[in-house]
Amino acid sequence: MNDVSLGRDWVIEAQKLLLSLRDIVGADVSVSHDGKSLDEINILAEGHRPPKQIVRDVRSALRAEYQVDVDHRKISVAQRREPEKDLAASTSESSPTVLTLPAVHTEEEPSVLRLRFEGVNVNIDHSSCQVRVELSLGDREAVGEAAGMSDGRQVPRLVGEATLDAMSKFLAPGYSLNLTDLEQVSMSGEKAVLVTVKFFKERAEKTLTGSCMVEHSLQQSVVYATLDALNRVLGRLHYREPVEYQIRPTSTL
Repeated sequence: MNDVSLGRDWVIEAQKLLLSLRDIVGADVSVSHDGKSLDEINILAEGHRPPKQIVRDVRSALRAEYQVDVDHRKISVAQRREPEKDLAASTSESSPTVLTLPAVHTEEEPSVLRLRFEGVNVNIDHSSCQVRVELSLGDREAVGEAAGMSDGRQVPRLVGEATLDAMSKFLAPGYSLNLTDLEQVSMSGEKAVLVTVKFFKERAEKTLTGSCMVEHSLQQSVVYATLDALNRVLGRLHYREPVEYQIRPTSTL
């Protein structure tokens, strides 16, 4: 480990970095009282990736961002695996599965493709903010982007716009998705994200709403709320052929 001071501010930034990694929904970083050594890292993850891969992601991210080399034995990974649900008929806002596409009727059990949230990246500098949201549909992936001013209050809206941009890349021509409103509200003492989306198909127009409780990451909650707004219409949409999908660049971590 190098001479980086592992103070309280560093711990907060390191935890934010780890929460931006794929499948990680909770991160707790503990350091020694003198701030010279890293005691342990506890990770809560969702999905089905082996814990070794998540540990490798954690070590690579900390090494690349802070030049801190962490012993893999100090990293603990707990995985939470929830049964996959068809959100076209479900109102659960916390499930990582967002869309079930209807399959053509066959005599055998049809295969099911599911739209999933893969990751979100927010890059803020002195004057601008750039957001990338990654979604996958089966073995295909698409990246949505949005940019704006470096006002932290605008970041959730940019995340919503990037989510719709990624979603639009799965859809056949003729559809338009516009984020019209996004609010953070308090419900029963807990925070929630409410989203309103204008959906256009040729001359038809619908106003769709979605919501998600903020349990871990505000950015992830915005993505889930935005996709939740689309649940009513997703099963009736037409999608691009596989060759037309935009493939997500390979991660450098």
